[in-house]
Amino acid sequence: MLSAFFRIAWLWCVVPLIWTDGLLASDALEIAQRIDASIDAKLRTEKIATAVPAGEAEFLRRVYLDLTGRIPTADQAARYLDRSHASQRTQLIDELLASPKYGEHFGRVWRDWIAPAELPSEGNGGNQPIAATRKLGVWFGEQFNQNESWDRLVYSVLTVDGELADHPQALFYSLVGTDTGIPQPAGATRAVGTLFLGLQLQCAECHDDPFRTWKQSDFWGAAAFFRNTEATFDGRYFASVTETFGKETSAKGKRSSKKTTRNDRAPNGSITIPSASFTNSGTVISGKFPAGEALAAEARQPLRPILAEWIVSPENPYFSRAFVNRMWSYFFVRGIVNPIDDFRPDNPPTHPEILDLLAAEFRSSGFDVKHLIRCILNARVYQRGNGSDPKSAPQQLAKQADWFARYPLKLISTDMLFESLKLALEDPGLDLRTVDPALSSKFGESTPIGDAYQEFTRLFETNENDPTDFRHGIPQFLALMNHPRIGDGGKKVERLLKAKLESTAIIEQLYLGTLSRRPASEETDEAIRFVQASSTPRVGYNGLLWMLINRSEFLLIR
Repeated sequence: MLSAFFRIAWLWCVVPLIWTDGLLASDALEIAQRIDASIDAKLRTEKIATAVPAGEAEFLRRVYLDLTGRIPTADQAARYLDRSHASQRTQLIDELLASPKYGEHFGRVWRDWIAPAELPSEGNGGNQPIAATRKLGVWFGEQFNQNESWDRLVYSVLTVDGELADHPQALFYSLVGTDTGIPQPAGATRAVGTLFLGLQLQCAECHDDPFRTWKQSDFWGAAAFFRNTEATFDGRYFASVTETFGKETSAKGKRSSKKTTRNDRAPNGSITIPSASFTNSGTVISGKFPAGEALAAEARQPLRPILAEWIVSPENPYFSRAFVNRMWSYFFVRGIVNPIDDFRPDNPPTHPEILDLLAAEFRSSGFDVKHLIRCILNARVYQRGNGSDPKSAPQQLAKQADWFARYPLKLISTDMLFESLKLALEDPGLDLRTVDPALSSKFGESTPIGDAYQEFTRLFETNENDPTDFRHGIPQFLALMNHPRIGDGGKKVERLLKAKLESTAIIEQLYLGTLSRRPASEETDEAIRFVQASSTPRVGYNGLLWMLINRSEFLLIR
């Protein structure tokens, strides 16, 4: 049955795939060269000039933020900038991929892609799974650091069965498509489609999608795989996930001290379209893969593993392409297919040959995430400047006829800013809350309602779908400019003064530890004059550090 499905899906797929069955993954540098050859050929055809290559300092800061979610320390920056060999960029990419910070960062990235902006809550403003969501990010980070293959990682998420304490990924079903934490087949279907397949199935939930090929039967056929997924609660919030069968599901999706269940008398392997879908409610739909044949399930056969095996299969025409496109978008702001979760015939890829190449390479490597990243980051297209250099012909780049002629200017994410501020100030316990939590009983609505990290993310929230969207305004700038823990230099200035370094050395350390570059001679001269005019050296260096943190150069990935 599955082979018949794949023949159908193959014909339906948006763009023909390049199959590499039996071939080993290629060298990352070779793939990078093929990426560049394809992009450069298109740019030449369109007569678009490219930005000059990024300088070493520019590349250093960019790749640290993109791969580890933080700037380099002053010592790390100095060591790299003092290198002088042709392969130092490739070597740095490998070093960062081997760093625990790589997994920690991408764990947070995937946590934020999965979790809604407002987490599900119990009742009106009740308990929210804040700690559990963070643990989900930690779990993803551990998988990335172990270089778990993407197919096995996704399979683990989709088939999870057990206690949240032992399986943090079990939270997935309570985060997607629900505001109560109760797993819903429709929510799971929407999330799996967008996150793992690059497909927007949601418009077919209530009717046939007029703009895509999806029918309502396709949506609910996929939802049938999640029909028996249930959560249990420990009295406060979600505690576990399991898959039940048939008549064991009896309640109607309401919160319970024991289980949440669905009232659906349809046979296992099928689902009844609920009344909330408006059209065709009450119709029983057999389980089916998107654009595939109906599933013939046994009476008590678990369904999620069947769907998961199809999703992660190398033969799946969507799985590898969706991940490649999402990762490309992470680095370049827009995907080869954009929006990244809307693969369809009338939304073709801008560079189909690159999407085919990377998807085939990803499959051949055994879904090796680090290998895919090496292929992309070693390409010249990633290592270009952002067009601010006059030699980059900005008048041509401004046309943006091809997004990949330059590296996009991006706002660093909330997590990146938080981690980078802690490093710049050498303050791992950085807390920018303006109200002392110990005095919370004396204050009203101005009292912090979360820990330092939660309050920081609330203030510096960014658009995770568009890093070019500069959302910082008066509240954010006032916090960076006026908070005493930013203005007092943290432990950084204190340590540098105790080391009895020369003024030029201290200034260099402050630049390296914030902007990841050494100051120009005029910047050094200006900083020396500023420090000399200050009441004390400590005040002067504090002011210099404050200035560097509040520069746009600190807030942007260039």
